[in-house]
Amino acid sequence: MENITSDELERRVDEVLFYHWDPIGINQYVNTRAEYRSYVPQILSMLEQGEMSEVIKLLSDLERSMSLEPNESTVRKIVDLLFSHKNAIEKGLA
Repeated sequence: MENITSDELERRVDEVLFYHWDPIGINQYVNTRAEYRSYVPQILSMLEQGEMSEVIKLLSDLERSMSLEPNESTVRKIVDLLFSHKNAIEKGLA
């Protein structure tokens, strides 16, 4: 991926994690905006390798580490959204 598309995907992954995934329900607080940012590099790597099942596992494991019970359906929707953004960017549709 060229740098501009890579930067765009990074921004979108960060936004999806904060605005859509948000397992601990903090996205209404501006000062928590960076809460999930540390997960972005690993997710980007998995997206670039096309590892959907690995992203599902990662998000589920992260939720467990937060003492939450992952909702498989919700996690799959988030991962589908992440891959949709990746595909749209790669095809120049976004």
